[in-house]
Amino acid sequence: MCGLMLIIVLCSWIGLMLFAKYSTCDPVGADIIKSPDQILPLFVMEVLGKYPGLPGLLIAGLTSGSLSTISSALNSLTAIITGDFVKHYRPDYSEEKLAVISKSISTVSGITAFALVFVIAEVNKTIQISPFSTLLHGSLLGPILGAYALGMFFPFTNELGTILALTVSVLLSAFVGLGNIFSGRAGLLPDQKLTLSTDGCLLANYTIDDFGKNSIMSRCVGDWKEDHANDSFFLKIWSISYLWQPAIGTISTFLLGIIFSGIIVIIRKNSGPKVNESLLSTPFLKLWKVVLGQKYLDKWVDYDSPPFTGDPSAKLRRNNNELANLNSNHKENQFSVTVL
Repeated sequence: MCGLMLIIVLCSWIGLMLFAKYSTCDPVGADIIKSPDQILPLFVMEVLGKYPGLPGLLIAGLTSGSLSTISSALNSLTAIITGDFVKHYRPDYSEEKLAVISKSISTVSGITAFALVFVIAEVNKTIQISPFSTLLHGSLLGPILGAYALGMFFPFTNELGTILALTVSVLLSAFVGLGNIFSGRAGLLPDQKLTLSTDGCLLANYTIDDFGKNSIMSRCVGDWKEDHANDSFFLKIWSISYLWQPAIGTISTFLLGIIFSGIIVIIRKNSGPKVNESLLSTPFLKLWKVVLGQKYLDKWVDYDSPPFTGDPSAKLRRNNNELANLNSNHKENQFSVTVL
């Protein structure tokens, strides 16, 4: 978490540097570059271009960062499929066979992801699907995190309450995300970008006509809060940045899960099945023990069962070992009877 916060702070700092340098000479408005994504490489070449090796080093860092993100996603996908599906339905597979299967899954997933790049490039020519991919990510990431947090921190939450909270939170996040996309395309949302202009660009780069034309294209957004003060409640909700969608899903799942679980416990008049102690966060378990007392925790927490491993093959190996021990004891007993 601390590392992620540091990365966000550094990215924000880079954005402030870029704004400080190009606030009076917008490279996009001056037709120096075609896309805002090219601002950072332009900044690197203008500031560090005279130092041999440094521009290439920074561009290599950006490329390696992208590749590491892709490799992490592929490794996570492979681990989930192997652990949750292959091991679950084939617990008798050896580690060597599982390694071959996981490598095959990773290879197929990588090839599929690479092929989808060309498909998305063609689809984007007619339909911009990038906002919808961000919507899918933001709508699912937060509620899933909230569901895991409920299971780790609150022993009195139950399965049905978590499912209901997860469903409502996904719908809520999707409502905010879809409203943001369609309202933005309709031009109803405020333009919250900082003021940029091309008045500070060098005359040497343009003819007189071009410079005058580009100066007129300066982007001055004015006070957008006053311009949109009378917007409807839904427009104000839809104007929330997509970066907040996971937070909305996490908090709503967290709160709704506690409320729905409490209602279900009241309706059923019982706390339901107990939770294995090993599945709960130890600091929070101690906290609830102090707040609620051991008497109430005994209604929800199972202290007697062995620690949960989550590995179905481990259960199979444990059963095989127990069977082998029983056979060994049986043979020893038979040998003792024969000797006697």
